[in-house]
Amino acid sequence: MSSNTSEPFEEHPEPQRRGIIAWFISNNVAANLLMLFFLGSGLFAVSNMRSEVFPQVDLRTISVTVAYPGATPYEVEDGITRRVEEAISGIEGIDRVRSTAAEGIGSIVAELEDFADENQVLNDIKDEVDRLADFPPEDAEEPSVTKSSLTSGVVTLVIYGAGSEMAIRQNAERVRDDLLQIPGISLVSLAGVRSLEISVEVSENTLRQFGLTLREVANAISTSSLDLPAGSIKTEAGEILLRTSARRFTGREFEDVVIRSNIDGSILRLSQIATIRDGFVENDLINLFNGEPAARINVSRSGDQDALEIEEKVNDYIETLTLPSGLKLDIANSQTEILRDRISLLLRNAILGFALVFLSLVLFLDLKLAFWTSMGIPISFLGGLMIASMFGVTISMVSLFALIVVLGIVVDDAIVAGENIFAAQEAGETGSQAALSGVRGIAAPVAVGVLTTVAAFAPLLFSTGTLGQIMKPVPIIVIGVLLVSLFEAFFILPSHLSYSNRWSRGILARLQARASAGLLAVTRSIVTPLVTLCVRFKYATLAASFGLIIITVGMVQGGYVRFIFFPQVEGDRLRAKLTMPEGTPFIVTQEAAQRIVDALEKLRADIDALTPPEAESIFTTTSVIVGQSSSFGGGPRGGSSASGAHLATITAEIISGDARVKSARELEQLWRAEIGEIPGADYLEIESALFAGGADIDIQLSHADENIVLAATDRLKAELANIAGVAEIKDSLDIGKRQLDFELTPAGFAAGLTNRDLARQIRQSFFGEEVERLQRGRDEIKVLVKYPLSERRSLSQVYDMRIRLADGSEAPLLTVATITETRGYSTIQRVDGHRIASVTAEVDESLTTPNDVNALIESDILPRLLRDIPGLSYSKEGDSRSQFEDLATLGRNLLVALFVIFVMLATQLKSYIQPIIILMAVPFGFVGAIFGHLLMGHGLSFISIFGMVALSGVVVNDSIVLVDYYNTLVERGVEKSQAIIDAATRRFRPILLTTMTTALGLLPMLLETSRQAQFLIPMAISLAFGIVIASAMIMVLVPAMTMIVEDWRS
Repeated sequence: MSSNTSEPFEEHPEPQRRGIIAWFISNNVAANLLMLFFLGSGLFAVSNMRSEVFPQVDLRTISVTVAYPGATPYEVEDGITRRVEEAISGIEGIDRVRSTAAEGIGSIVAELEDFADENQVLNDIKDEVDRLADFPPEDAEEPSVTKSSLTSGVVTLVIYGAGSEMAIRQNAERVRDDLLQIPGISLVSLAGVRSLEISVEVSENTLRQFGLTLREVANAISTSSLDLPAGSIKTEAGEILLRTSARRFTGREFEDVVIRSNIDGSILRLSQIATIRDGFVENDLINLFNGEPAARINVSRSGDQDALEIEEKVNDYIETLTLPSGLKLDIANSQTEILRDRISLLLRNAILGFALVFLSLVLFLDLKLAFWTSMGIPISFLGGLMIASMFGVTISMVSLFALIVVLGIVVDDAIVAGENIFAAQEAGETGSQAALSGVRGIAAPVAVGVLTTVAAFAPLLFSTGTLGQIMKPVPIIVIGVLLVSLFEAFFILPSHLSYSNRWSRGILARLQARASAGLLAVTRSIVTPLVTLCVRFKYATLAASFGLIIITVGMVQGGYVRFIFFPQVEGDRLRAKLTMPEGTPFIVTQEAAQRIVDALEKLRADIDALTPPEAESIFTTTSVIVGQSSSFGGGPRGGSSASGAHLATITAEIISGDARVKSARELEQLWRAEIGEIPGADYLEIESALFAGGADIDIQLSHADENIVLAATDRLKAELANIAGVAEIKDSLDIGKRQLDFELTPAGFAAGLTNRDLARQIRQSFFGEEVERLQRGRDEIKVLVKYPLSERRSLSQVYDMRIRLADGSEAPLLTVATITETRGYSTIQRVDGHRIASVTAEVDESLTTPNDVNALIESDILPRLLRDIPGLSYSKEGDSRSQFEDLATLGRNLLVALFVIFVMLATQLKSYIQPIIILMAVPFGFVGAIFGHLLMGHGLSFISIFGMVALSGVVVNDSIVLVDYYNTLVERGVEKSQAIIDAATRRFRPILLTTMTTALGLLPMLLETSRQAQFLIPMAISLAFGIVIASAMIMVLVPAMTMIVEDWRS
């Protein structure tokens, strides 16, 4: 039995043969130039790659939005959403149509099929909307048809202090305008401010006194405030344009508008009958920052703009900004902090990983070999980034994640090549002879091994949907780095190792000699006997291996290791979103919001009392917005916002995760407990995750009968409430504001009124009559004529209203119309023409997982609902729907990749059976990954899968070289059982080295405590633990399976 671990792994060195590898070995200058090309082009590419927090995402949806001020959700549904749905439903390329009708606005979203032409569908939708007769309804605004897009936020500024609302807004506008003048910044918007409006308020008594109507006043203003071209006149001096310029832009300029010229020559001007207010819309809104009035300025990036450059320019501008006394400017939120943290994490782990890889190699191999093998990391990284830049990849959270994924596997091929060259040198070969024979001996199997890893990542290139777009840089970077690493291992590394001189001297040489002797002793006394035992009892080895798989599957099925598709990562802020019933007075919402703030202040005081006086307070800033609700916009999907007097949002920024004494999740729970129950509140949601996402549970129900939908919704909510860990259960059937419906009486018809006349006069009285829209700076300002607020505050003023008849006389409203009070839904949602109700809920992952709850809903709860309620239908929406679609697409693509991998292995090994033996080792890497998650206390996630995919490439790489060498030995005439033992023995050192370098390279990541690392640790667990178990299984299972196959053949 041979146990010589120094035997070079090759069949016939044939140094006289020429080829590209031999040419690079003999041409050191070419090898160095290739190395410098990868390093230089990579550095150049990185310096020119733009940075962004997340890659740009094309939602592949077309939205049609129509504002209908003052309209109820039912009116919006009938007049807007239903008509647009019917018009566009037959357009080719549309997958489904969703719509939402809310007070004052209708939104229709067309989701496109994967390969539909987005521009063509956009044009088709525009054409169909334009063809609609009598659309949009009178008083509605023109429809906006656009491609849906997500804004990539960079930084949010806040101006706050002791100033009036107008002063704060004006200074915020100045900052916005200044930033927009800076090259490279093109998206800046105000938030948390009320829109501007010029209101002309005329009382009913004044109108009667002068015999006017609101419509007449509005017409007078409209005809007096305009710019009108009047042609041109040609004179001897040239052509002169004629123009009437009477456009008014401020409230004061409207005061002299002539309403009427009397017979006696007197003039009635607007200022004589109206109060003109140049200020804000009447929507209630409070925006506070650290308890002081505030306005926010959102700075975003678009196109090819660089997020880090934008932030730098904003910081430079802040240093030069001077604000009036009493006002201050602060950075409320910076998305680039996440990106900078990820860059820092990558550099820190890359440096530590490089050092550990180098030290592990130098323990067994010559210093020169260890150094040049380790140099494969920067060469491959920079070369891969050069390739990635050619495909438009940017520096983002995702691309940096890809680099961390490939960090653990990038030098595996170089290790195999370098170790085989080292073995050739130990066998007595020198110089270029050893380099050539060493590389040629493993070139084909190593190339196939790397290409199988490429094939494993390739399916991600063809993933569709939002997640597919977000993660697309991962396969591009991984594939690019691996291909460059293959070039480095075959063409650059052998050239550097072709010189016979060694670098190890003195103590290092003696240490390496002892380590090699110890490794040889372990190989002879443990590894070889163990492999021999497994070959002898091959069927028992196979049975034990499959028993291990069964145990692992049982651990997952039993819930010992849970699967969470996308693990939550805690952020540096807490956000409470309060929702009161629709129609709740603003002051009531404000009082409830103050209760939440008081609870936060008490929590701050309690925690600060337990921390040293010199320590920084755990809460840094507090923002309060009453009249709006918003969610985090840190993630790739962005945030969302809504407005209403019943909504409030309270945000507390907290110190960095590495410095605070309690986690964000703990603070969230403490804050919730301190708040307690808020009387009358519909919902109170508190979130602390770094990224926004959809609800954990999102089920849509549909039925022809609206009452049955309501009953089914209540039943589903009751069922969810009985599941431990399910909370924040709500539906989309929120009751809207109280509503008065008017209908003409016979007397009204007899008086010559029409429903249109009645609706027009009521709308003018309480909503107002829009006269025009002015462009003042960057703001569009409405000019409205309406009653004073004092005449629009109570129901009695509605009932006491008088309606003007066709002959100029007036009649009481109750004489010409009946009034009925009703109450509908706050929003009406539809999917493909059918009304639906959404039921959403969140899951406490410390008790259960969204996957488990969704599985229970689909297997038990929904089947019972469908059985008990005929005609009821449902669909999964939100994250669960997208996860299912993403995994289904990925699964189909992986089947194709698996076939490609099989073809490559079969072609190289010239066998149909041996590729199956190799692929059977891959699941044992997954076994190690699952045990690793159990030991480290982490759940499996989508991030873990990336580690498993990378792991599969390493396993195949090690296995194929072992099997290929076995075939070589058999061809030499070695008896088969002895050949597999010798092959496993010979492969032990390179397998050990690849295992050590992979595991040690990821060790810094496994030991990371920063919040950025928590997102990445599952990937590192999969790869590090998986490679340890898989390497052991390669040494025992592959020989046993090989001999079982030989038994079957004989």
